[in-house]
Amino acid sequence: LHNLCPRCGKVLFPRYDLERVRAEVSRDEFARREPTMWRYREVMPINDPANIVTLGEGMTPLLPLEEVGRRLGLRRVHVKEEGLNPTGSFKARGLSAAVSKAKELGVRAASMPSAGNAGSAAAAYCARAGIELYLVMPADVPHVNQVECDICGAHTF
Repeated sequence: LHNLCPRCGKVLFPRYDLERVRAEVSRDEFARREPTMWRYREVMPINDPANIVTLGEGMTPLLPLEEVGRRLGLRRVHVKEEGLNPTGSFKARGLSAAVSKAKELGVRAASMPSAGNAGSAAAAYCARAGIELYLVMPADVPHVNQVECDICGAHTF
């Protein structure tokens, strides 16, 4: 939606006033918030928290892989278990943020291509936000992804 500067056409990069966040929000406040990625909303792309579209994504565990670490000669190796996100993949994080911003901008319908998990996540978050979604998917998309999109009410092609 908004990935290029309207004046110069260059890619937009986020800039955060971390000193302001540090002054306004204590570590204790972060710890008291709901355990989702939106706990850190001050460094997310949403201006009004009322526009946050969440299914409880984020805060997935880091699991130790001790045997892998031993085989690699490393003291610690961990894997982030993103399959515990509401839509079963890390795509939930990005789509929660994207659909939240779309809601904030007043978007009523969206479209995107997908070969699987991104489409499933987009369908779930758009359904939660009340945004109509049109997905273009390849003919060989995994059946489970097609079903997830259909259940969420996305229009698939």
